[in-house]
Amino acid sequence: MKNKSWIKDALGGVTLGTGILPGVSVGTVGMIVNVYDKLLESISGLGKQFKKSVLMLLPIAVGCLISAFGLLLFWKKVAYPYFPFPIICALAGVVLGSLPICAGPLKGIKFDWKDILRMVGGFLIASSIGIFSFLSASGVISLQFDVAGAFKDPFHNIWVYPITLIVGFIAAVACLIPGISGSMVLFIFGLYTPVVGLLISTRDAEGNVIDPSIFHDMGNKAYFWGGALLILALLIGMLIGFILASKAMKSLIEKHSQGTFTMVVGFVLGSLVSMFVNNDTYAIYTNPNLSVPWQYIIGGILFAACACGMFFLIKFRQKKAAKLNEENPQ
Repeated sequence: MKNKSWIKDALGGVTLGTGILPGVSVGTVGMIVNVYDKLLESISGLGKQFKKSVLMLLPIAVGCLISAFGLLLFWKKVAYPYFPFPIICALAGVVLGSLPICAGPLKGIKFDWKDILRMVGGFLIASSIGIFSFLSASGVISLQFDVAGAFKDPFHNIWVYPITLIVGFIAAVACLIPGISGSMVLFIFGLYTPVVGLLISTRDAEGNVIDPSIFHDMGNKAYFWGGALLILALLIGMLIGFILASKAMKSLIEKHSQGTFTMVVGFVLGSLVSMFVNNDTYAIYTNPNLSVPWQYIIGGILFAACACGMFFLIKFRQKKAAKLNEENPQ
C-alpha cells in the first residue's frame, strides 16, 4: 500500500510540474489531481513535523522535478519553436474544464455582493499578471532593471541576488494560490528566461550556442558559481514563500472557505486570460512563422476538446465518488 501511495503522489507531482509552463497554475493543477491538500499539509508541517512532512513531500517533489525539467526541454526545444499556440490552448482547456473542482466547495451556497467582489477581484489580479507581462514584452511598459544582463555577470551586479530571492518568494506564494501562475510572476519580473538560461543553453537555428548555461562551460568558474548562487537565492526565496503561503492557505480554507473559494474561482478565470496574454504569447503573435492560421485552428479544437474532456471526466469521477459514499456510508 505504501508503494502504491508513493507512486500515486509521484504521479501527482508529475502533473504539478506543468506549472513550469507559462500561465499554468500549480494550485489549480493540484486541485485537479487531488494532491493540493496534501501539498499544503506537508509544507506547512515542515517546522513541527519535519521528518513526516519531508517523507510526504518527497514523492511529489521527485515527480514534479522530473516533469518540470522534461517539460521545460520540450517547451524550449520543440513546442515553442514549432507549435506553441496549440499547446497553450490544450493547457487552457484543461484549466477551464477543471473549474468544477475549484467551484465544488461553493455548491449550494448563496452568494452575496462580497462574494461577487472577491470573484471579480481574483479575476482582475490573475488576468493583470499576464497583461502586465504582455505590455512589458511589447515595450508599452519599460522595466528599469536589466535582469538578463545582470544574470550573465552577477558578481558585478550584486543587487540581482536579493531581487532574485524576493521574486522567488513572491513566485512561490503565487504557486500555491489556485489560478495564479508562479512562472508568470517570474516572467513579469524578467527572471523566467534568465533562470531557464542558466540551466539550458540557448541555440540558434544552426545549433550554435547563443547563451550558454552554467553547465556548458564548466571552466568558467565565475559564471558557474555566480549562476549557481542565483539559483540558490531563488530556491531559498521559494522555500520561505512555500512555507508561509501553505500555512496561510490552509488557514483560509479551514476558517474562510466560502470567501477563499469565490476568490479562487476568480483567479482561475483570470488565469485563462494570462495564459493567452503574456510575454511569451506576444512573441508568438508577432512571429510570422508561428502566427499562422493552422496553429489557431488546431488550438481552438484542442481548447474545446480538452475543456469538454476534463469537464466530463471530473463529473464522472464526482458521480462515482458520490455513489461509493452512498453504498458505503461512514
